[in-house]
Amino acid sequence: MPSNFFDRNWWKDFVVAILATTVSIVLTFGTGKLIERYNQKKERKLTALMVMSSIESFARSLDESAAEWDRLDSIAVWLLRLPIDVVAEQGDDPFEAAVQEVFQAPIIRHDNTAETIFSSNIDTWKNMENFQFVDNVGACFSQMNWIEETINKEAVEYAGHQARIFNNYSDYPGKTYTEKLLRDEQVRRQLQMPNSNKAWLAYCSDNLRRMNRKNMKLIGIPEEEVLAFTDARADVAVEDDPEPDYSVFMKPHPDKESIDANLDYARQLDSLLNHN
Repeated sequence: MPSNFFDRNWWKDFVVAILATTVSIVLTFGTGKLIERYNQKKERKLTALMVMSSIESFARSLDESAAEWDRLDSIAVWLLRLPIDVVAEQGDDPFEAAVQEVFQAPIIRHDNTAETIFSSNIDTWKNMENFQFVDNVGACFSQMNWIEETINKEAVEYAGHQARIFNNYSDYPGKTYTEKLLRDEQVRRQLQMPNSNKAWLAYCSDNLRRMNRKNMKLIGIPEEEVLAFTDARADVAVEDDPEPDYSVFMKPHPDKESIDANLDYARQLDSLLNHN
């Protein structure tokens, strides 16, 4: 038995030391747990913002595509109302620009980075602590992929009928390309597609946003914050990169008036003219 076993001061110091050590251990582990929980909460919010922003961005791309189909619809309606005999008389020139433009169907592409990260990591799902949110987000992503696949397939089919007639020009009745197009019943049916596509895309966009608002409620993040996060991501993605000047990569045409700058081409032109 130690000599200071009955010494009250020794016991006091001993108890204080034990308590201090215990408090230190508790504080160390407790603080670590608090920091870990804080980081998990922060990661959970960032993940939720990323996936909901991805859904909102896709809905915006549907809005843009619907607006483009609406523009094509206005051209298509104008073409469909043209009397065939007037088209035959006027030739292709008055209608060439409209015909070239109306079949330029928009293709949708979306960045699936957030979807890949969210869908392929089980730890991310666990960290969300809300499996209803996980299920609902999964449903949104599935719908987005289906919409993209469906509308792009429609766009390719829509544009294909123009190529069908162009590549088999002599097989279709009519004197001009525009007349051949407008006499073809399949083409006339295709020219009605922009109207239905714009309505369908507007519906899909609205439905995705409705599902996404449910996501926001499930995870407790207000819509304003999601929209602001989406705007910020869009601003970062846009770079002030000017359009390249393609003329730099093109060889100049033979031109006798620019003989000093294009001597080789001018000589080739002279040679061709002399042989004729």
